[in-house]
Amino acid sequence: MHGNPAWLLIVLLLAGCMTVAEKEAIEALPMYGQPELVRSDYLQREDAAFIRQISYRYRGDLTRAGREWSQQAFDLLGLGDADGAMRRLNQAWLLNPDNYQVYWGFAQVLVVREQPAEALPHLQKALAILDDPYPKPALLGDLGTVYSLLGERAGSGEATTLFAAANARFAEAVALDDRFAPIWQRWAWSLYRQGDYAAAWETIRQARQLGVDRFSRDFIQTLSARFPEPVH
Repeated sequence: MHGNPAWLLIVLLLAGCMTVAEKEAIEALPMYGQPELVRSDYLQREDAAFIRQISYRYRGDLTRAGREWSQQAFDLLGLGDADGAMRRLNQAWLLNPDNYQVYWGFAQVLVVREQPAEALPHLQKALAILDDPYPKPALLGDLGTVYSLLGERAGSGEATTLFAAANARFAEAVALDDRFAPIWQRWAWSLYRQGDYAAAWETIRQARQLGVDRFSRDFIQTLSARFPEPVH
């Protein structure tokens, strides 16, 4: 069969006649593939019915409902169910499209699927609408990690720019909370990807001076094999 599969999918959506597999494929995309994919009238009615049902259950507080749906998604992702997490995140997005957790969640699922380029704009959106300062260091850490992963895949010129962006995000994160251990390890990993092993060790040293010494044994062994720890 010839033709553009994406166009065929749009036609099916507009007609409201999808198979279960096709509907699941749409639900596996952030925001159900919108705005690139047109949401059919049938699915829009389904969405509206869902929102009405949850609004009634939560007495109109869709902000709270959206956050609870987002948390369910993170729980599912923690259990290894990325597709289930994406379905919950899409529902959370319907309930409150201004919820930063939704876009952060989209990005985390996409990273699990090894799609960091697709994850990046969702992290940028989450940071732009963040309304709670407490998780900002962790969000910046995720953003730095995605820049670093993209830098690892890029050509030399682009990689330099991407790794610089990663370093800037990690630096901003530790400036906000220098006792947040995961940031230091992610930054050290990023420097390892850059091939700057001495800087990776310096990052570990700085963290240890602050009392943060939760670097994985595997990472320390990997780094040591490339570049032994400098003696100060």
